Amino acid sequence: MKELVQTKKFRALLTAVCILLVCSVVTSGGNNVLADALSWVTVPMQRVSTLAANNASVSLETAATTKEELLQENRQLRERIAQLESQLVEYYDLKEENAQLYKYLDMKQENPDFKPVAASVIGRDPSSFYSFTIDQGTQAGISLNDPVVTDEGVVGWVSAVNSISAKVTTILSPDTKIGGVAEIGASDKVSGEAGVISTNIRLSDQGLIKLGYLTADTTAKEGNIVVTSGLGGLYPPNLKIGTILSLHHEEYDVSLYALVKPFVDVTTVRDVMVLTEFEGQGEVLSASSTPQESEEE
Repeated sequence: MKELVQTKKFRALLTAVCILLVCSVVTSGGNNVLADALSWVTVPMQRVSTLAANNASVSLETAATTKEELLQENRQLRERIAQLESQLVEYYDLKEENAQLYKYLDMKQENPDFKPVAASVIGRDPSSFYSFTIDQGTQAGISLNDPVVTDEGVVGWVSAVNSISAKVTTILSPDTKIGGVAEIGASDKVSGEAGVISTNIRLSDQGLIKLGYLTADTTAKEGNIVVTSGLGGLYPPNLKIGTILSLHHEEYDVSLYALVKPFVDVTTVRDVMVLTEFEGQGEVLSASSTPQESEEE
């Protein structure tokens, strides 16, 4: 305060006020003139102080109201975000399911006897890629031993099932045995090229399987596509399995086997189809018959 009184600006303002008061008294005279003169100084100050007080009161009321409104708006926004996130999850689930069903449209058109059930992988054994769990079970019509495929080829088979889920044993498991045929030409399948798809720990660690029991004079060769033969009635015929990489002699007999790279990477597959019904399901075909001959019979 002392510093303020000593400033030049304060002294100049005080001098001007005094001069104004003296002039007013001299020119007009009387107490009314003095009061008017004082009002020139006091009224603006009162206006400023009143305006400041009013603004402070309004600001406090506005701040309290705004806080409640913001909290309410925040709660509403959180609820809305939760609803939108739920709708987004449902949208992507439906989109993925539609895309999956669309992929299998050609398979269904080519095989009208197929009754497929779409399923997604929901669990894997981190220590083994021999099997995984899917989110469909007996309620969807799935049964034990039903073949499991994708649009690219064979995945495996249902080895255990309950009402809402099932365990799929893949073609990389040593427990899997599938009748297979090497396609020699574009449409020519020779019964002599039929064999059995199987694997062992050494091969499955490399993501490979083999078509065994090929004859010593087999015409199967590298690049041939291997499909299911339909023998045993567990798989329909002509489902793609993989491509032959090379031919080798069996260690303990004169037969040959073909090393096969599966079309489906069962370690990363996410969506599959379970074939719950197909023509010839459960029928045991003779090894001397081709799938086409069996169908004709």
